[in-house]
Amino acid sequence: MKPPSLNEVKEWINERTGLVTFFSEFLHEEIPGGTRFSYTLGSACMFLLTMQIVTGIWQLFYYVPTVDYAYSSLSYLRLHVPYGWLIHGIHYWGGTLFTIIVGLHVLRVFIWGSYKKPREMVWLIGIFLIILTALFMFTGPVLPWDKTGYWAGQVGIGIAGSVPIVGSITQAILQGANKMGQMALLRMYVLHVAILPAAICAFVMLHLIAFRTYGESGPWAKEKRKKVGYFWPEQIFKDVLVSLLIFLLMVYLSAFFPAPFSGLADPMDTLVTPKPAWNFLFLYQLLKFLPGPLEPLGTAGAPLMIVLLFASLPFADKSPEKNPFKRGFVLSCGFAFVGVILYLTWLGYIYRSPAELAQMEPATTVASQNEHQKFELNKRYEALVQANANEKITGEELFKTLGCTECHTATGVAGNKQGPDLLMAKGNNRTHDWLYTQITSPQTHNPRTIMPPFSDLSSRNVELLISYLGSLTPKEGSALPPPPPAAASGPVDAGASIKYGEQLFNSVGCIQCHTIQGRPSNKPGPDLIMAIKKDKPNKDWLKVQLTAPQQHNPLSIMPSFASRLTDDQMNAMIDFLSSLSTRAATALPPGETEASESQQSAAPASSGGGVVSTNIIGDREHGAILFHQSCIMCHGPHGNTKTPGFAAPKGVPSLNPIDRAVVSADPQIFVEHIDQFIQHGIPNTEGGPNMPNFGDSHALTQAQIADLEAYVLSLNGVDRTMVINPGIEPKEFFYMLVGILSAIFLIAGLFWYLMKLLKI
Repeated sequence: MKPPSLNEVKEWINERTGLVTFFSEFLHEEIPGGTRFSYTLGSACMFLLTMQIVTGIWQLFYYVPTVDYAYSSLSYLRLHVPYGWLIHGIHYWGGTLFTIIVGLHVLRVFIWGSYKKPREMVWLIGIFLIILTALFMFTGPVLPWDKTGYWAGQVGIGIAGSVPIVGSITQAILQGANKMGQMALLRMYVLHVAILPAAICAFVMLHLIAFRTYGESGPWAKEKRKKVGYFWPEQIFKDVLVSLLIFLLMVYLSAFFPAPFSGLADPMDTLVTPKPAWNFLFLYQLLKFLPGPLEPLGTAGAPLMIVLLFASLPFADKSPEKNPFKRGFVLSCGFAFVGVILYLTWLGYIYRSPAELAQMEPATTVASQNEHQKFELNKRYEALVQANANEKITGEELFKTLGCTECHTATGVAGNKQGPDLLMAKGNNRTHDWLYTQITSPQTHNPRTIMPPFSDLSSRNVELLISYLGSLTPKEGSALPPPPPAAASGPVDAGASIKYGEQLFNSVGCIQCHTIQGRPSNKPGPDLIMAIKKDKPNKDWLKVQLTAPQQHNPLSIMPSFASRLTDDQMNAMIDFLSSLSTRAATALPPGETEASESQQSAAPASSGGGVVSTNIIGDREHGAILFHQSCIMCHGPHGNTKTPGFAAPKGVPSLNPIDRAVVSADPQIFVEHIDQFIQHGIPNTEGGPNMPNFGDSHALTQAQIADLEAYVLSLNGVDRTMVINPGIEPKEFFYMLVGILSAIFLIAGLFWYLMKLLKI
């Protein structure tokens, strides 16, 4: 039997599916005015979306969506898996480029007038694609569970939660709990890898169908539209060429500017400036100009207005004229809108929190950025002066206008913000004079506080704030859980007391710093099952730890609960903690194993065997800020004790350069050498100050210690983020790829020239 020919196979498939006819019509589509490189932006978006899907699926083979393993699993992919740096780098930079090129594509359509009749549906579907792109950029940064992603998610969810009416529901859906944690990470994960990809693929198909119905609008000049080009091979060649250049750019950025390691997510780190993802910075900055009662205009009004303006454009601009030089008003409004968005994005990018500014160096950098923030505060003060003149300002409005809600909650339950919850702090019974000083000059009470002084406030404004703080009462649903009913024969039974103690433990914020799972974790405090089984503390010791933890450790960062818990609540908490000595460890996630003995033995003595800094890839830039805060007084600027004008204390060694016996070209070995000194401290044999035990005392979290260690390594020329197993070195890979593509284009060009020369 004679086998069918290729044409017969194609005809057989076409009769049953119509695919051959479809692709033939698709490839030979006419393009009015001829092909152009400006038309490649849509294809570039498709290429980048495809790359995001491919590299995203590849990363799923290594990524673990839990708060304990998300950061370390991606770190392992990037440093130890061959070409993992490339896969992650393409996905990281591809997301940024995808957003930028989508923006350029929209701008090109706007300038060309391609949103006009009969292409209104193409434009409207495109708006949904822009919204989905923004959601991708909102959910994606959270997944690594690093500092940048954690705070981007925290701020983004906070903005969504402040939207009137639907905000609380949206926040509950996105966060899944009363704080950023495992539930929030899982929901972002499901959105990013399942729901959003399905939605964007569906809308892309609709967009393409709507676009192919009418094709390219072509040039605005009628005489130029007479020229006709074809999708194959002219436009496809341009599309492929641009896509290859974008691919080269992604590889170049991955090799020479890899995605930063911003350190493990650390809610306890007050030196981080919480910000959303970069494409939401304009909204973040806008909220700074709309404080207090005007905040809903930024959280709900601005996004809604932007969407409505985009959606109404084809119906408001009904003129058939497409020439941009004859659409001056519309074009001017469009470019003004883009300019405002870019300006607000830039302001949001350069903004630093007062805490971070206080530790940054050099001083000139701090001064220049501080001036910008003073300008913002002065704008707020101007509004307050006007409000005072009309005697309409209240203490609550003043509190919100000054931005106090950025750092404080007032729920009566510990939150994730940098400052204390004000209802919990209210239990300390501060005097009027103390509050006045705290508002106008907080450094008087604590020289290292991150709270900015509001010394420019008038006495009347300060009194309004103090009065507002005194009026605070718990909101509905924010109070601590009620105690269990007493038994008829006497006090509450032991089981009910333990259960009540566990409810209190979860409500007052202990779970922010501690786990109860019987195995190591990344939280700043020890796992309590491991710690209590190990140390077997009695109830008196536990009571002191809860009421005055600094008596046990002067450097402890644990707050006192003496003024927050009643005697009955304190006893219930102690009963619960005591019961942990008999509690078994919780089950491990599927596929995970217990930490090795070496990991547990390397942990700080008081950490309960928690995961230590040697297992965390730190952020050296943030480490420099921490160094300036905690180490510069002894070790000198940049760790050099011999810096001119600096007098180092006796017996304090230089860290730049550090003792050669400690140095190793292997970052892991180097970190393990210096980790023991930072964790446990070291005595000074020459009469100078002893090295503090930052780890044992919990003066620094393990994530902060990892950042500090990364900075010390960088001072000595060792990169903590060095790729251990690259496959091919990143820079060599880029040069090799450029060489291969250049050779392919050269051969193809010669072949085309010979064909033309021989007229084949």
